[in-house]
Amino acid sequence: MKYTELLQLRDFFKSFKKIDFIKRINDNVLELSLERQKFIFDLSRGNSAIYTADLSVKTYNAPFDFMLKKYFNHALIKDVKVLENNRILCFHTLTHKSYKSYENKIYFEFTGKNTNAIVTDEKEMIIEALRHIDKSYRIVKPNVILELLKPYKMDDKYEKIVDFNLYFSEKFKSINESKINQIKVSKIAQMDKKIANLNELLSGLEKEDFLFEKALEYRKKADILFANLSCLKEYEREFELKDFEDKKIHFKLEFSPKESANLFYKNAKKLEQRARNLNIQRDNLQEKLDFSLNLKNLLMQAKDEFELEILLPKKSSKKNNENKENDNIANFYFYDFKICVGKNEKGNELLLKNAKKDDIWLHIKDIPSSHVIIVSNKRKISEDVIEFAAKLCVSFSKLKKGSYWVDYTLRNFVKIQQKAFVNYTNFKSINITKD
Repeated sequence: MKYTELLQLRDFFKSFKKIDFIKRINDNVLELSLERQKFIFDLSRGNSAIYTADLSVKTYNAPFDFMLKKYFNHALIKDVKVLENNRILCFHTLTHKSYKSYENKIYFEFTGKNTNAIVTDEKEMIIEALRHIDKSYRIVKPNVILELLKPYKMDDKYEKIVDFNLYFSEKFKSINESKINQIKVSKIAQMDKKIANLNELLSGLEKEDFLFEKALEYRKKADILFANLSCLKEYEREFELKDFEDKKIHFKLEFSPKESANLFYKNAKKLEQRARNLNIQRDNLQEKLDFSLNLKNLLMQAKDEFELEILLPKKSSKKNNENKENDNIANFYFYDFKICVGKNEKGNELLLKNAKKDDIWLHIKDIPSSHVIIVSNKRKISEDVIEFAAKLCVSFSKLKKGSYWVDYTLRNFVKIQQKAFVNYTNFKSINITKD
């Protein structure tokens, strides 16, 4: 936020006489309604601005939010000012309640990394703040007189705002694009790290041929020892014996010949078992890698912060833990609806088995694909939710780029034939493009 912009915005906001409300709609974002015109005051650190936009809203009930409601709902605007040589916008207000009137100020600090919103009384006593600051030359917390920031020279080039509506919409586009790119970079870096780890695990897997060859050596040594037990002393540990092709084999044992022969058989069996399980382990890692690559692709294509947060939530929660607990099913949350995606055949079977009859089931028409379930909990499911679930169905299936029809119906109309093979009726279809 430039100082010269803020000066012009001050003059713009002076044309309003009343605040309808001020409320927080995201962690660092407030919405101000001035005579039924809504403005977004974005106090994100390093990326603060004022703009207009239709954003998704979160509900907050912290002391700061109660103070906003108490002092600024239906408040009259006495004055709007910008602190000299500081990117701080202040609204001075008067609120009439049933038995009392309140005179207050709210300071919006668009100051780079140290943004804040501070509510004070008319004598500059802090009532509440978006961010409390204890360890600083400037204390910001309730019941402390607000110490104003020291002014400093502003070198912002003056650019006149001709059309404020255009300014607010263009500012949102610029801020939103920058914010989305930052989030994308962070989340894609997370996925790249996971993908690198999976590739490392895959490349580090032993080779079946090597394990079977090693097992064969152990079996051969065990067979030779058992064939010569009658001529070996129990205490002998180092000696040479001829194999079944009359070649000399050198033995150096830790235990008796009989114990060593049994140990060789045991080791051979372990190696053979490990070799047979390698395919399962490799397939499991490959499934995780494919899923991660598809998720990364979805993150790269995401158009807003809302979708990015659905695909890869930033905070650890029960929802995140569900994804970690089950290697066969991925869970996403869209408008409070749980969407489950089968990562493999076992995951598809589990979804079919556990879904309730009024849940929505999705599958790509006439092509093997992931099964997807939208958990309805007997609520009406909107087209937006179905479209997002269909997008997940296409994205996490092994498909080339192109256009695909995704069928969807109630789980009640899906009949299991065998494992994840089904017949279904009463379905509708939606077309999804995979880029």
